[in-house]
Amino acid sequence: METAVSEQQWRDALSAMLDGEEPGLPIPAIAAHLTGCPDCSAWLERATVVNRGLRALPVIEPDLGERLVNGVDAHLCACRAGGDCLCGDCQCGPHCTCHVAARR
Repeated sequence: METAVSEQQWRDALSAMLDGEEPGLPIPAIAAHLTGCPDCSAWLERATVVNRGLRALPVIEPDLGERLVNGVDAHLCACRAGGDCLCGDCQCGPHCTCHVAARR
């Protein structure tokens, strides 16, 4: 006896296909389901538009995350509170913001 496929399973399969992954359900079954299910067909149309839009977004600079983390590290450094400098890259100098509070 075959188990019924839920709407979420159909949509997971469609999402996988949009991402270029294995859908986990037979392609002919997916095509047949789309023919008879206007909700999943509409979902696929919307998801295709969103997917296309996401792929058109510009690529973020790879080092952006590192620059953000390094900027936050200076503010989290223990020397700001009078403790030992914890900045691993020794960027703390006399003009570093984390030393300002320690001098007060």
